[in-house]
Amino acid sequence: MAGDRAALAGYGAGRTMDDDDLHDDDPAAEQDLLVVLKLSNRQMGTHQEREALEAFADELEAAITAAGVGEYDGDELGGGECTLFFCGPDVDKLLFVLQPLLKRSPLCRGGHLVRMVATEGGGFASQRQPI
Repeated sequence: MAGDRAALAGYGAGRTMDDDDLHDDDPAAEQDLLVVLKLSNRQMGTHQEREALEAFADELEAAITAAGVGEYDGDELGGGECTLFFCGPDVDKLLFVLQPLLKRSPLCRGGHLVRMVATEGGGFASQRQPI
């Protein structure tokens, strides 16, 4: 799921796809974390807001890359929200690195996190929590 999205999101940005990117046989090995931020309007936010979000996403990506806890999979804008996608082998480690940055940013006011966690039945469930 996220492995395929990560492979496609990184393609063309100096990264090449290989079989491991496209055929992740162990989905429990990768956990997803979504950061959902409110925008100032019901569409895609303002130009200035989008620029600030892009710079913020770069800062978050640099932090998790430096810590070696995961990767940034990109973003989606629309419906008055910006969703930043992260994944890694341990969502708690991702949170440990991201939480201080998220808490200090005014962009995160009113935002929330969505943790995608594996269930006993082999599926996934989402857990929503405030930033």
